[in-house]
Amino acid sequence: MNGNILMAIFRNEVQVRFAHVDAAGIMFYPRYFGLINDLVEDWFASGLNKSFRQLHLKEKRAVPTAHIEVDFHAPSKLEDELIFELSVARLGTTSCTLNIRARCEGEDRLSGKLILVHMDMESGKSMPWCTPLRKAMQDWMAKPGEGA
Repeated sequence: MNGNILMAIFRNEVQVRFAHVDAAGIMFYPRYFGLINDLVEDWFASGLNKSFRQLHLKEKRAVPTAHIEVDFHAPSKLEDELIFELSVARLGTTSCTLNIRARCEGEDRLSGKLILVHMDMESGKSMPWCTPLRKAMQDWMAKPGEGA
């Protein structure tokens, strides 16, 4: 997997594996949620320069998903090469809304939104984004009319 910057969209390439598909030979929808989580984790590590190890284990902060909504546009099949995309739709004081999309050969397979909350792990309460992380996230803001 690799992530790279292009027009404020973070991208990961993922091949649909045997473990991702169901008996019908199409990707089982819960597997997308695991891949979305991988996308977010990779974005933090590569796009924001803040690994989950650093964030969670060393700084005792977390970014749980508070809300997720997706639309499934077309089925994905074994060995399809999916491009997952992420951009920041909104950056609040303690949360952010991310646009997400998965495509294969230009065809949308999934699109949606995800809300992450920045949280202190010890208190379990939301907390403001630290300035360096907030600045890094602003680099991934969707341009008008754009979205993952």
